[in-house]
Amino acid sequence: MEKKAPTPMMAQYYEIKSQNPDCILFYRMGDFFELFEEDAEIASKILGITLTTRNHGSAGSTPLCGFPHHAADRYIPKMVAAGYRVAICEQVEDPKQAKGIVKRDIVEIISAGTAMAEGNLNAKEANYLLAYMTAKDGDAVFSMADVTTGFFATCKTSQNSFESEFSKRGPKEILVSRNTEIPKGIMDAILSENILITYFEIDQEKAKETLFNHFKVESLDGLGLEGRILETVVSGALLDYLNYQKKSELSHITALEILNLDEYMILDPSTFRNLELIKPLNSEDSSSTLSSVLDFTVTAMGSRTLKNWISHPLLSVEKIKERQNGVLELYNNPIVLDELKQSLMGVMDLERLMGRVGTGRANARDLKAIGASLCQAYQVCQAIEPLQSPLFDPFKKVLAFAKDKGESLVNNFLDDLPLTVREGGMIKHGAHAKLDQLNNEIKEHRDWMNSLEEREKKRLGISTLKVSYNKVFGYYIEVTQAALEKAKTTIPEEYIRKQTTKNSERYITPEMKNRESIIMNGESSINALEYDIFVELRKYVNSIRGEILEIANVLSMIDTLYSFSKAARKYNYVCPQVYQGSGIEIKGGFHPVIVAVNPKLEFISNDVDLSPEKTRFMLITGPNMAGKSTYLRQTGLIVLMAQIGSFVPAESASIGIVDRIFTRVGASDRLSRGLSTFMVEMIETANILRNATKKSLVLLDEIGRGTSTFDGLSIAWSIVENLHNEEAKAAITLFATHYHELTGLVDSLEHGKNFQISVEERGNKLVFLHKILEGACDSSYGIHVAEMAGLPSNVIRRARKILLRLEKQKIDPSDNAAQKKLKPQVDLFAPPDESTQLLKQEIYRLKPDNMTPMEALQFVADLKNHYGKD
Repeated sequence: MEKKAPTPMMAQYYEIKSQNPDCILFYRMGDFFELFEEDAEIASKILGITLTTRNHGSAGSTPLCGFPHHAADRYIPKMVAAGYRVAICEQVEDPKQAKGIVKRDIVEIISAGTAMAEGNLNAKEANYLLAYMTAKDGDAVFSMADVTTGFFATCKTSQNSFESEFSKRGPKEILVSRNTEIPKGIMDAILSENILITYFEIDQEKAKETLFNHFKVESLDGLGLEGRILETVVSGALLDYLNYQKKSELSHITALEILNLDEYMILDPSTFRNLELIKPLNSEDSSSTLSSVLDFTVTAMGSRTLKNWISHPLLSVEKIKERQNGVLELYNNPIVLDELKQSLMGVMDLERLMGRVGTGRANARDLKAIGASLCQAYQVCQAIEPLQSPLFDPFKKVLAFAKDKGESLVNNFLDDLPLTVREGGMIKHGAHAKLDQLNNEIKEHRDWMNSLEEREKKRLGISTLKVSYNKVFGYYIEVTQAALEKAKTTIPEEYIRKQTTKNSERYITPEMKNRESIIMNGESSINALEYDIFVELRKYVNSIRGEILEIANVLSMIDTLYSFSKAARKYNYVCPQVYQGSGIEIKGGFHPVIVAVNPKLEFISNDVDLSPEKTRFMLITGPNMAGKSTYLRQTGLIVLMAQIGSFVPAESASIGIVDRIFTRVGASDRLSRGLSTFMVEMIETANILRNATKKSLVLLDEIGRGTSTFDGLSIAWSIVENLHNEEAKAAITLFATHYHELTGLVDSLEHGKNFQISVEERGNKLVFLHKILEGACDSSYGIHVAEMAGLPSNVIRRARKILLRLEKQKIDPSDNAAQKKLKPQVDLFAPPDESTQLLKQEIYRLKPDNMTPMEALQFVADLKNHYGKD
């Protein structure tokens, strides 16, 4: 059977689809978007809409689905979240003027890293697109942009620093050069987060041309890229991709920042995850992150900046103290804090509003919001005027620019504004003389039309008479036959029947049509003039985009400082002393998240006192659930908070600058990549041993637990020696373990010391005191914890019996010869078996006063059944 040629419409569709094969094509058909063939099959499943078929001329029927165009804002985010690109194909000519098929074209391609609509975005999170390649020397070269705000930056750095930055930024989409192998750590994130990947070709000349055209410069010097060939390539590739996807101006991208990651603490992906800085380990527990505890920001911009600061702890003591002084001054001025909050509450998301202006998507609501935000920005300027901290001086100068700028915008617009910009209803009376004149010219005709209904009701005596309007007939008078008969009147001669409906007749009059013509022509002129006024206002906003974006940046920083101050006041934080050397001294430290989430909890505070000259290696022993992991994490969080300029949860704190925080806390696996929990543990530990320095903070929890006891002990033993003895890696270390054999080893180390989490045995119960004390814990109390968890009594008894036997094979790490004694000699003086000792323990734990006679008999029977077998 001969295949039929596709219809003209489908031929057009196939041509556009062939140019965008990697996109789901939303094809505009009148008031609907339609999807065909494979796109329809994919979309129908993701969007939950009905899949049907239609014959479009080719052999067989074409799969089809669709939805009203106004529902696109609801459906596009779902497609993007599922990892697809969506190409928006619109009608680009007036159907009334079209000859043949209406011309259509792609007006925008939307993907996770280039989305701008609110439905695709989290207001409190940046939306990064990242381009990446590897240099010949092994370094990573990358560029990042957030098209919603205009952020654009590039950097060449080590692979470790890049992986750290990748985890901090959490890009939603990445571009990779074809000759670049993606690092394993990055690939893990890509797979787990379903990140969209696009490959690009390295083309230096094209990259330079793209950058020159966008920034209107003729030399790389003007962008800070002189001599930075690879940074030029990735930045140009990223900007070219944005141009291709957005198909509009990107005038809000006003600068290219050259990032210097050496200014910030390195946080590898494991540490970033384990400390729960931005994202919780349990996705359902959003309140467990440091950012959620510190976030008292008033604006979305401030919340994004807060997360950025938390992700990028500073290494400069001067910059840290500058922030601290700003927080301290706000902390000591509650009146200023209240004024700041009130002023910031009226600030909209200026960064993303300017993004809409820069891409030509802004409407009247956006411009008015920008104006209102500029008004509030000047109020913020007045609120911080009394502050003396040097940090605020440049802020005041930037915000002073906003004076009168906001009012000049706001005063142009009505209170209730439409979403469209070509149908009028935007400009306030009195804002534009010519517009007022046009409105006045048709006012008398509008008033006549508005009063026509009441006049005709009275004249004809028909109370249900209506004067209405629709796009087909314009204005008309509607009268029901029943109302006409009831009023016992006739239709006036000047009424001209226009339409008959089921229950009524619709009429027009010559005067109505004449006045309607005047109104329609006048409103058309008014709408056109309003649009012209709007365009001029948008151009004005765009002309000062640099100043507005700088104001937005300053407002976000002030909001973050405000947030730090509010958190400090609410949670009783203190200002830490930060210095250039090494050492951590914390008095009365507590975990910021646990205390914030559980305000009624009586949290036991603890001290830390570590320095290179004295103790720099803490071996912490104690039972599970006693608080070892909490102690490790709170120490890491306090150090990090100190280096972002925040106050810290403690009675006092003195922190030497830490270049990196390493953590190996918690169990995890990557089964999708064939990696067990133990393998992940070893990979992360290897990273620590390779990259730790004297200025690092290392937090290790239960190293070696994922393998056999002797293997795990041997590995942990060797790691302790390595971290303590190798000068280049002599980091400040907190090492929590259940291997009590290591306590003897640590006693023999010059800069090592044993600590324990204190517990008490009260009868048959174990009470956790959560206090860190010097000295080694003499038991892991694992069986006690198991009993508290509800393991059956026969299992507990058997475990105690096995434990007694195993304890005879203890190894003393302080005795070198003990390392060779893997099989102990027989103890001639040991009792025949352990039953007697275990039986004594059982009886000692017994509380007969709290038992009924039946419970006592049952207990005796259990003892007989268990120990009688031996």
